[in-house]
Amino acid sequence: MVHLLELLPLKISAAIGLLSENIKQSADEIRLRSGKEICVMCGKTPIFIKPILESEDIAFTVKRFCNSSVYAHTNELNNGFISLPFGHRAGVVGNFSGENLYEFSSVNIRIARQVVGAANFLSGKITGGVLLAGPPASGKTTVLRDLVRQLSKEGNKVSVVDTRGEISAFSKGVIFNDLGPNTDVLFGIEKDRGIEIALRTMTPDYIAFDEIGTDLELKRVFDSVNGGAEIITTAHIGSVEQLILRPVTRRLITSGAVKTVVMLDRNKGNKIFTSEEILKCYS
Repeated sequence: MVHLLELLPLKISAAIGLLSENIKQSADEIRLRSGKEICVMCGKTPIFIKPILESEDIAFTVKRFCNSSVYAHTNELNNGFISLPFGHRAGVVGNFSGENLYEFSSVNIRIARQVVGAANFLSGKITGGVLLAGPPASGKTTVLRDLVRQLSKEGNKVSVVDTRGEISAFSKGVIFNDLGPNTDVLFGIEKDRGIEIALRTMTPDYIAFDEIGTDLELKRVFDSVNGGAEIITTAHIGSVEQLILRPVTRRLITSGAVKTVVMLDRNKGNKIFTSEEILKCYS
């Protein structure tokens, strides 16, 4: 939170800084909306604080996040986000008319924190590749990060393809999160290319990356498994049934590329399935 407040405009950081330490330490998101109060999310509980923000505040925030060069971040902004130092990420929306995003109206800052031990519930329960699935804010990246750390400490060679820096908290050549002693990070590279390079050059036991979503990424996953490296990845999924309905995750499971499927849910608890159990019950 300290690093994040330094990135925000003084008007916003000063208001958030007045919150109790307990709130600041438990906050998951900071939501900034034109014409609305600042919203700090702690789980599903919103905490609204003044001042009411104006469109100029939103634009200035985006400009600061882009190091005063919005143009240099055009590609990211057109995909609705900006990668921030220390693993934080800001979702940005507004007027998407035409080719580029402009007239920013809302910014959603996802606060990144390492939770050592978040993957303890998986100890001794995984085989082969792992898919961590769940709705937004269910802890997928947090568990993935800690699973990488644990596998690395056990002596496995792990390559992390960290396109947005959220897994490693990579900033200015330094990896701020503890990913274990035997982990290599490919930062800022597209996932499909990163998987290919990691497999070819780093001889990994595991390749980990966040949010599988494209057919090309899936192809690289198959190449990886055929090349002897297991995959750890995540997917936005609302229910076990949707794993089979969504083409990319269905192919991950039916192909055997992942053998362990973990459904994460902060409210209902985490559940672990084998790929065979998923196919038997839901295909």
